[in-house]
Amino acid sequence: MATSCKDLPDECWELIFKRLHHSHLESPSLSCKRFLSITNTLRTHLKILDPTLIIPLSKRFPRLDSIDLSSLRNGQLLHVVIDIATSGLNLKTLDLSESDRLPLESLKVLGSRMKNLRVLMCSCLLTLRDMDLVVIADSMPCLEDLDISEPINRFEAAVTDSGIEVLSSKLKGLRKIDVSGNHYITDKSLLALSTNCVYLAEIFVLDSLGIFDSSVPDEFLQFIVKAGIPLKRLSLARSLHQSFTFSGISLFLNKYRSLERLCLAGTDFLADENISDLSQCLPALVLIDLDLCNNLTESTLFTLAKNCTFLEDISMDGADVGGGGGDRASDNAKNPRIKSLNLVKNLNLTNECLAKLASVCPSLEVLDVSSCKGITDNGIADFLKRGSKIRKLWINKCRAIKNIGNGFELSELVVLGAARSGINDDGLVVIGNTCRGLLNLNLDGCLGVTTVGLKEILTNCERLREINLTGCLNVSTETADWLVSSRPSLRKIILPHSSLSSGSQRELLLRHGCLVLSE
Repeated sequence: MATSCKDLPDECWELIFKRLHHSHLESPSLSCKRFLSITNTLRTHLKILDPTLIIPLSKRFPRLDSIDLSSLRNGQLLHVVIDIATSGLNLKTLDLSESDRLPLESLKVLGSRMKNLRVLMCSCLLTLRDMDLVVIADSMPCLEDLDISEPINRFEAAVTDSGIEVLSSKLKGLRKIDVSGNHYITDKSLLALSTNCVYLAEIFVLDSLGIFDSSVPDEFLQFIVKAGIPLKRLSLARSLHQSFTFSGISLFLNKYRSLERLCLAGTDFLADENISDLSQCLPALVLIDLDLCNNLTESTLFTLAKNCTFLEDISMDGADVGGGGGDRASDNAKNPRIKSLNLVKNLNLTNECLAKLASVCPSLEVLDVSSCKGITDNGIADFLKRGSKIRKLWINKCRAIKNIGNGFELSELVVLGAARSGINDDGLVVIGNTCRGLLNLNLDGCLGVTTVGLKEILTNCERLREINLTGCLNVSTETADWLVSSRPSLRKIILPHSSLSSGSQRELLLRHGCLVLSE
């Protein structure tokens, strides 16, 4: 007689679960405590959203060797890093990116406890200084991979050649480092790294130039051209007094035809015909940001799609897409490489124009038409029917959209932002039927949403992990307990203050794996 599934030893189930992608372990972990225990032993990476969950990690996830703390506020990091250091875990990777500053004292303790830490991610810090690099080097001498890229540094202190030289002299085993965006280092830093770190295989120094809210005359652009500085990215966002001219930027781009990313946000003088000319100089362009260029219409978008064949991402927030001039330009403009469109606050965007965009961008995965008040149910439904590959959609503040269309599947859609839109219970029924793979749903301020509509979502969207119901005034006060019991996959719920559970209830829900917050 064949052995029943319940009699299989844990080792067999572990072998079965190992063949699943980590994202597919959610379902078996929810089916019973035994499967939850087995899948926990397989997890090696964890992103921490709640600092109170640190202490039991070593018991629950014994193989955990990578932790991401990038979602925590800076005030929480000091104690969390200490807790990790004393948790009994044996980490190899730690991500502290996007915090205000590094918790230096905590890092010293961590380094003394975790000798196998090899990867430290510290990108996009508000402040990064030479002192921070010295502490990293002294505390974690066995690091092999270090990311200190793109610090914001709103204050004077910053990383310099001196800091990199000290770092390189102490991290002898370093194999990879990203120093992109550290504007006060020179070739001296590259020489120090190359000389002192004999195992170093990769140094990332992003070839980019970014100037924000500053005066950029044509003479400056000409100087860059003459200097022959290798560039892949250029950002001249919100240049003060619009000091450079079309002639200046045209000559510049003509010399940098291999440019991959370009930001000209807030460049008031740009018109459709200017972009038509500039696009001839951008054959390698992958991303372009034309936010707040309010003279640009859909003609610009179609021209870019046609002339820039490698283009993947277009941002035209606050432009005039739909304002006219795109009829002829849409001819032969089909570009299957475009994956993302940001069209927020294009007040003249119409259903008809949106339909043209669906034809021009047949492989679109990300669309943001928030605050585009001219789009209606029919317009977004027609677009989605053609764009079945959409993964992320934002229709925030689109009051005329109460429904995203029925009769077709949106199996790829995982994120839907519909805050303060017209989505109501009928619309939720459609979403539940067509978007069964949904992970994240924002219904903040949707006054037509009640428990009736939510039932459809919870029944059909079996993978739903996050839902925002802030401002949904017609949702009952016992919502949190009901949501978690109805949809066990939920990991984060945001409710209005009036609907919040008691502290003890929230703690109980947190033990079930769901964080309940208010905004």
